Amino acid sequence: FGLDEALKPIRDPNVLRTATPEQFAERAGQVLAELNYVHPFREGNGRAQEAFIAELGRHYGQEVDFTVISKPRMIEASIETTDDPSSPAMKHVLEDSIDPNRREALRAAFADLERCGEKPFEHNIRTARPGEEITGQILGHDDRVASIVTDERIIAVDRADLPERLPDDSKEVSFTARSDFSRLGREQQASGEHLRPQQAEQPQRDTSAGLKAIEAGMAVRRDRERDDDDRGR
Repeated sequence: FGLDEALKPIRDPNVLRTATPEQFAERAGQVLAELNYVHPFREGNGRAQEAFIAELGRHYGQEVDFTVISKPRMIEASIETTDDPSSPAMKHVLEDSIDPNRREALRAAFADLERCGEKPFEHNIRTARPGEEITGQILGHDDRVASIVTDERIIAVDRADLPERLPDDSKEVSFTARSDFSRLGREQQASGEHLRPQQAEQPQRDTSAGLKAIEAGMAVRRDRERDDDDRGR
């Protein structure tokens, strides 16, 4: 099994040109998983692979933004797809990188962690999938998205999937995720600003504007992290 075989899913430009975001995520995820296995670069392997997939996406009209993917998340996906090539873990990584609504939810989770004094890129963070059973404590929420801390990871969810009346911070909430996050893209906020409740001693923040600043900072921090250890790949 070599590089030629790893790139097979993206060899037909007509398929990529007409692919939906989900179809592109499936093919690009398969390539990324197989490149991890082949490991074509001795140094900078993970960084080079992501740059390649991002450029491939740009060429075929898909914006791929890996700044919302944390190191533990990518390592987990790499291990899962190496152990089981049929695992959808890497496809889900690409979906989270491509879907602007899922990216919004992930950036909100990053913001929640930073507000708590945590380093987001040290945590395994992903978005929920329809039909997924989730149990955990609410880290933060607004009227669009919420961050749930589970035993294994932090999951960004559509607020509409949670009960209207939320439990106290110290209590867990259990629910089934239903949303594909498309609701977020359809909603139009009159002000375009989405405020997240804060503790009394903290000033409220403009989530929409705040996430733009976070996005810029995330790219810088992630490049620094890659230079340190290439994310273990």
